[in-house]
Amino acid sequence: MPELPEVETVKNVLNNIAKGKTISYVEVIRPQTIRSDVNEFQSVLKGATIQEFSRYGKYIIYHLDRDYVLVSHLRMEGKYFHRDEKIKPNHNDLILFHFTDGSYLAFNDTRRFGTMELVKKEGYLEREPLNEIGPDPFMMKDSSRLYEAFKNKGVAIKPCLLDQSVMSGLGNIYVDEVLFACKIHPETPAKLITKKQFDEIWYWSKDIMGRAIQKGGTTVISYHPTEGIDGEFVNELKVYGQNGDKCVNCGTPLVKKFVGGRGTTFCPHCQRNIARPYVLGVTGPIGSGKSMVCKYLETKGFIYLNSDEIVHHLYELKSVQEGLKRFVPHLKIKDGKVDRVSLRDEIIANPRVKRYIERYIHELVIEELERQIKKHGPKEKVVCEVPLLFQSGYNLYCDETLMLEVDEKSQIEHLSERKEDVEKALRLNARFKLDNNQKATYTIINNGSVASLHQKLDKIICKKCR
Repeated sequence: MPELPEVETVKNVLNNIAKGKTISYVEVIRPQTIRSDVNEFQSVLKGATIQEFSRYGKYIIYHLDRDYVLVSHLRMEGKYFHRDEKIKPNHNDLILFHFTDGSYLAFNDTRRFGTMELVKKEGYLEREPLNEIGPDPFMMKDSSRLYEAFKNKGVAIKPCLLDQSVMSGLGNIYVDEVLFACKIHPETPAKLITKKQFDEIWYWSKDIMGRAIQKGGTTVISYHPTEGIDGEFVNELKVYGQNGDKCVNCGTPLVKKFVGGRGTTFCPHCQRNIARPYVLGVTGPIGSGKSMVCKYLETKGFIYLNSDEIVHHLYELKSVQEGLKRFVPHLKIKDGKVDRVSLRDEIIANPRVKRYIERYIHELVIEELERQIKKHGPKEKVVCEVPLLFQSGYNLYCDETLMLEVDEKSQIEHLSERKEDVEKALRLNARFKLDNNQKATYTIINNGSVASLHQKLDKIICKKCR
């Protein structure tokens, strides 16, 4: 979707190719694009000269030598093409402005969401739809408007910044980039953002979009500002569209999750959610020492949450047992609990059942982990033991992640000490590396003594989290 820099680029292109041209007639191929009366639209524009194009928020304004202005919104995929009359329109051209010089301007929109509307020139900024649009960052003298609008809002800062009625111009791409520059987590409640941070949001909004305008905006996926022009700012994006890449500041893998219904990419290390405690997710194959790590961190002041214990509790609930029976109709129940041994055997024998059960259980485990984490304040530290951390998607809820690696010899020793069925445990865990192939913030190889494991934790985790 075009945002302020892309719309500004289109406006500049239009001033270069169509400013001063006189419209001989308008061809309306798709009447639904016109929000005003179509006959009046064609009548008013016939013979009108375009004095200039301007931008207000994400709207393009045609200034005419008439008592009207034409307000155009590109929406998702709208763009303009200037062609000679000899060139036939294509099937995505919706409105054609034929000029007296033998050329025409085509409004092209593959998604067909774009709109046009004639609005009386006098006081047009006070009329719909422009009266619902806030000033863009370049029009604002400071961040006071942002601070006053959001200082009492408990919702996440990202959807707040997407609210065009407060400050216009920022869309999904540039909100991600601005929040990264400000080191603000997109889920941080707006009321926790300080006045100084709103100053930074306003500053970086101007800086980033100003540089994007100089580069012709950002070309992503199918959007190009206009024919023959690519937005070169795509090469300078730090987070948007780069899920899994290393953060340019700290090297932590970037993560993507939905915030306010919008795909959002950020660095979990640089952009901490200050409303939550620090959360470290610990994962690794069976017998790698996850519990040892978590119990040691518990002695260092961490709150220890164990996803296996949560699963044990879930297996006692009748609602969960009924849910599991959808995948394993002959599920065995012992003393009111799911028989985990028989369920494990079923999972080993049927990979498809394994996928379904894990998807079902993961959602419940995440819900419970988050419920427990919300009990704790932002100054506390939590360590979560989650064997399938990345496969479940819980890594997206963690500030940082720790992966334990272990050789087979040490793994067998650990399993034997726990009196586990080594063969079955290894078979169940055979796909661990394939299912958890994303990079963790930290990796520890746990093939040595308990003392050496503690030393490694002291060096990379405890020292950092004091």
